[in-house]
Amino acid sequence: MSLLQFIIIIAAIVFILFGIDLYKRKKMNVLHFIVFLGGGAAVILFAFNQNLLNTFGQFFGLARGADVLVYGAIILLFYFYIELLNQHTKNKYQLTRLISRKAINETYNKEKDHIINFQNTTEKDDFIFNLRVYNEGQVVGGVIDEIINAGFSKILVINDGSQDNTQEIIEAKQKEYSNKLIMIASHDINRGGGAANQTGYNFIKKYGDLLKIKWFVGYDADGQMDINDMNTFMKTMHEHKADLYIGSRFIKGAKTENMSQTRKIILWISKLVTRIFYGSQVSDPHSGYRVISLSSLRKIELLADGMHYANELNEQIHRNKMKYKEVPITVRYTEYSTTKAHRQKNSNSIKLGLEMIYRKIFFR
Repeated sequence: MSLLQFIIIIAAIVFILFGIDLYKRKKMNVLHFIVFLGGGAAVILFAFNQNLLNTFGQFFGLARGADVLVYGAIILLFYFYIELLNQHTKNKYQLTRLISRKAINETYNKEKDHIINFQNTTEKDDFIFNLRVYNEGQVVGGVIDEIINAGFSKILVINDGSQDNTQEIIEAKQKEYSNKLIMIASHDINRGGGAANQTGYNFIKKYGDLLKIKWFVGYDADGQMDINDMNTFMKTMHEHKADLYIGSRFIKGAKTENMSQTRKIILWISKLVTRIFYGSQVSDPHSGYRVISLSSLRKIELLADGMHYANELNEQIHRNKMKYKEVPITVRYTEYSTTKAHRQKNSNSIKLGLEMIYRKIFFR
């Protein structure tokens, strides 16, 4: 026996013992234990009999038996990388749930009396705006003004761990419009757009009846959306009954101001990929401007922290066979919204695409 064979055998034995120890401590499931045990045993067997390794390699059309070990190691590394990534992702989701639950409970306890005593007076009081914000101190005050001036009275602002003066601005607006129902749910740390929406969705799903609302409105705090489009939404709602109404930048009547050609291409690709992976026929799958009935909202469960939440939403619309109607909207790509430090860059679309593949194929 050569020194190399001896080292390989010892390493394989340690590998097996490590697997047994992890299994006993319930840090590993049965499948992983079998992989550890079988892999270690195979390495020991091949170390004793190299001809057997060569024969095994030829069975797979490989010139050298050692190539089997190389490819096998690559597959195992990829497998365990995915397992670690899954565990990391689950831990992130758990942290988000804890932060979200805390924000929901604190907001309700603070606003309970206001929620119960607020009385609807117009049709627009049936709507509540879900406004997620992160470092939007420059513009969020103006966005809240636009919503209130348009005749709407209910806004849930989710402050996703902003580091600027966002909290001060929205608290000032809450005092300014004390006769309206403006609620603030604050995350202790930044968790992402999907996490902020989870908090908003779950708060409204839980307290929607007390809030006396029928419709949820997804709205952005960066000034890109036009509150006047709510007139189009409401007109469409009266003419076409549906579970939800989705704003689209790509149907007749829609307008986009200062949208770059690169952004148009990326959005077109995202539409194609969403159709392939999720079966959704929505023309603008990443539009945040949506009006959803309370009953339909309660069928939606979001998990993603980041912008992948839009894909989750489209998937659940398709899976739950929700009836939807698309509505033309106007989107204004201002210098602020396109250059802001934390705004999604075009290159991040690649990351979002990879996350989509991971979540659809590998995450469990």
